[in-house]
Amino acid sequence: MVREIGRRAFLAGSLGAIVAACTSGDDDGSAAPTAPEPSEPSAAPEPTATGTSPATTPPETTAPVPSGPALPADPFRLGVASGDPTPTSAMLWTRLAPEPLAAAGGMPPEPVEVTWQVMADAEGEEWEDIVAEGTVVADPANAHAVHIDADGLESGTWYRYRFSVGTWASPVGRTRTAPAPGDGGPLVIGQASCQDWQDGYYAAHRDIATAGVDLLVFLGDYIYEGAALPVGGEIVRSHEGPEPTTLDGYRTRYALYKSDPDLQAAHAACPWVVAWDDHEVDNDYAAELDQDGGDPQAFRERRAAAYRAWWEHQPVRLPRPAGADLQTFRRVELGALASILLLDGRQYRSDQACGSPDASLDPPCPEITAPGRTMLGTEQETWLAEELAGVGAAWTVIANQTVLTDLRLGTAVLNYDQWDGYPDARARLLAELARRPERSAVVLTGDIHLGGAGLVTPAGGAPVATELVCTSISSRGLEPVLESLFGAFPDVVYADLQHRGWTRHAVSAQRWEAEFRVVEDPTDPGSVVRVGARFALRPDHPEIVRIEA
Repeated sequence: MVREIGRRAFLAGSLGAIVAACTSGDDDGSAAPTAPEPSEPSAAPEPTATGTSPATTPPETTAPVPSGPALPADPFRLGVASGDPTPTSAMLWTRLAPEPLAAAGGMPPEPVEVTWQVMADAEGEEWEDIVAEGTVVADPANAHAVHIDADGLESGTWYRYRFSVGTWASPVGRTRTAPAPGDGGPLVIGQASCQDWQDGYYAAHRDIATAGVDLLVFLGDYIYEGAALPVGGEIVRSHEGPEPTTLDGYRTRYALYKSDPDLQAAHAACPWVVAWDDHEVDNDYAAELDQDGGDPQAFRERRAAAYRAWWEHQPVRLPRPAGADLQTFRRVELGALASILLLDGRQYRSDQACGSPDASLDPPCPEITAPGRTMLGTEQETWLAEELAGVGAAWTVIANQTVLTDLRLGTAVLNYDQWDGYPDARARLLAELARRPERSAVVLTGDIHLGGAGLVTPAGGAPVATELVCTSISSRGLEPVLESLFGAFPDVVYADLQHRGWTRHAVSAQRWEAEFRVVEDPTDPGSVVRVGARFALRPDHPEIVRIEA
């Protein structure tokens, strides 16, 4: 993650040194039941479901569940969402929370029966042609969140869906199943990340909701874990309460973020595929190590709470975590058009090397190439290599948190949290990509709060992939004065450090068009969102061609 304070301090004293290095020609190589929560969440009953579609996992009991108490207010104040589509299904999500920021979301500590429906007419207003429906139990152990695997649907098809409890009805969401195997038809894929509540409003999400997106890939930093700051200056709205470290705290932080109407609209507009990065737990954490060098066991307890809350609030096709571990790396197939390989660059990585200095111009210490250092962990690396070898779609897409393109100045590593700080792990990944010269990979990246496009090139070799980095939805970025420095990186084709926004990809089997959409004023929730730049890619060769307006 970008460390803004450290970067600014560095800029104050070292900008001249960076410029000199750039021009030298050396380019080497974030509420719970009233009962106390356990420090590490224990396994709780999964939601149970009945109807024409199965539950995410089989119910643990077949005993009838009462519909629950009457609720005094609208329980759907956090909206609805869908995600992780297959050719025949989509995951549907909601959480009952009539008072989102109150204890337990204002819900009683009882299970509540929720009805769900899927409608074939994606654009209409009537609810007559229902193709899937059922009931699911919202359990207080899961913060009254529900995950529905709505199955038996047609491939590549838009649907409407909704939930209800008693007389209360949810907002209507739209979702789309994945294309059938062999279907190489075009899709619009969105790319977004990094939405610090305190730094700006969500005009980018308002734009996503109306941009005709078939699938959104969200690359992490969905919440930020920082404590509340007073509104003023660069802080446009405040977090509620202190930095979360418990399940209660993280649930409340997610409820705050999900209360935003523009974020709700973006979720309701299309299915999402969601990854996490660091701020869902703690800035720059690495595996079982927090950024402050605290006790690893204590951090595992915090990580367990954070992972549980993330799962409770995302429309993911994943089992509920029972502790501090959850495998989130997975493959999402989009017919013959694309295979998305979603990575987890946090849970398994080695600690950042050399003390992770901020933008140091010093050569890296020997630790950076110590044997066994990894970004993904052995199991995930093996999985990725096998998946890359098996992709038969037109496009191989690696959805990843941190920048893969070489952004070193000479040998100096400016950001040890990125792949630059894990050179041997990057070399192994690039070697796998080089084994398939007939098919270019596209790397989709977030984290760094800038919009960028670059070529991923092994040392002394030819490019093996293109990388498209989306800027942040709202999080403050690097200083604009650094923008000119990106000309010193030979593999960087485009960099915009001034704007926030998202990236819209129009993808066909023959052509990929990336449109960087930028927010004019992130302090204005009604800001104009416009096209900042457009680029074209091809599936058989890693190149990036700018498309002039």
